[in-house]
Amino acid sequence: MSHTICHSSPRSPMWVFEENYRLWQRLLPELEQGGNRYLLSGHDGEEMEVLLLEQCPYTTMVELSKPFTIDGEWLPDLSMQLRIYHDARVIEVSAYQGCRHIPARYQVTSHGRHHRDEKRQINFLLHDLLRYCVRLGYCEQREVI
Repeated sequence: MSHTICHSSPRSPMWVFEENYRLWQRLLPELEQGGNRYLLSGHDGEEMEVLLLEQCPYTTMVELSKPFTIDGEWLPDLSMQLRIYHDARVIEVSAYQGCRHIPARYQVTSHGRHHRDEKRQINFLLHDLLRYCVRLGYCEQREVI
């Protein structure tokens, strides 16, 4: 379990959305310059793909996918759709692993498919992923398709 999921921060409830925006700007500062597909690669040789789905004056919708390997074994690709709010300078995960409707709080405990605070955990997962990419020096290699 991620340390950020259990961490109760005295900061504003919006801190993770704001921090995700700052980290995103470090990885893809020129996303608004155009193009449909971006590849980010790190010093470890791994890649992360970003597809531009929708671009409006104040928001952008992208799909982020990252393949993972551990000890030569493939894990399912991580797939998220992100809504970037440029005027508010925040990012929110709007879809995760193909699930588009993620309520802020579920009424049931862990008996169902999701945890009670699934949306919060997914946004913390994005935070951990972006910090990982910044730490490993991921940089943009833009490909326009």
